[in-house]
Amino acid sequence: MEELLEDYQSFLKEQKKEESTIKMYVHETKQFYSWLQSMQKDLNQLHQEDFVRYRDLLMNRGMKVATINKSLSTLRSFFKWANCNEYIQTTFPEQIRLHEDKKNTHPKWLSHDEEVQLQHIASLEKNSFKKARNEALIYVMLYAGLRIEEVSQLKLCSLTENDLLVFDEEILSRKVPVFSNVRNVLSTWIEFRSKLNKQVYMDSPFLFVTERSGRMQPRSIQFVVEGYSEKLGFTVNCQLLRNTYCRRLVKEGKTVEQVKIYAGHKSIITSYKYFL
Repeated sequence: MEELLEDYQSFLKEQKKEESTIKMYVHETKQFYSWLQSMQKDLNQLHQEDFVRYRDLLMNRGMKVATINKSLSTLRSFFKWANCNEYIQTTFPEQIRLHEDKKNTHPKWLSHDEEVQLQHIASLEKNSFKKARNEALIYVMLYAGLRIEEVSQLKLCSLTENDLLVFDEEILSRKVPVFSNVRNVLSTWIEFRSKLNKQVYMDSPFLFVTERSGRMQPRSIQFVVEGYSEKLGFTVNCQLLRNTYCRRLVKEGKTVEQVKIYAGHKSIITSYKYFL
């Protein structure tokens, strides 16, 4: 590798690069190679997943998006040069750079005390139907991170032994692991729902229903969740519950890629925000 880097350094000098630029290019390449050695891999054994793993490593270190992209750009230059000169056969993957969020918004989430208060106030509901259903709603968003539309589309068959099956317009989009606390609350609601002697409930495949309808629409879910804000004295909404779930994954030591998968994020940048 030392000989390869010396040749690369000579190439950069021939390109009339600034001395500081050359040092940066070589340093970034050495950093990548050190990581590669720790993974017990050779330059010609790399796959696209390895580059993604390295990018995620930089993200997990708390580096800014611009800094990560600069590092990836530097590595791309090295691999292009090494490939063109037939030192290696590995090519640098396309579409690996991160796209910065121009809005630069940072998600907010509930504190542990606020979570406890929310669960407590929901447990005080006197109406048995609303108590069982609303607690299940809160747990699904707080501990499974579902979007409001996804909650509305949950089916009675969505709860399995270990996962919650999340649907998008009748199509299974992902499986979210659930722990005993979520399973117990959902099982309580499902049992309660099964005893409701109404045809509209018996004909409905959907998990969440209202007192008049066989499916709880997103607006109704939003109304229930936001209704706790006044009682608690702080803002509660569906997005905050989902954000709290994502932040909890980070605290549990999940990688940015795992957060992306469990939350169903389309962009890894969205997942990355919960690490900052």
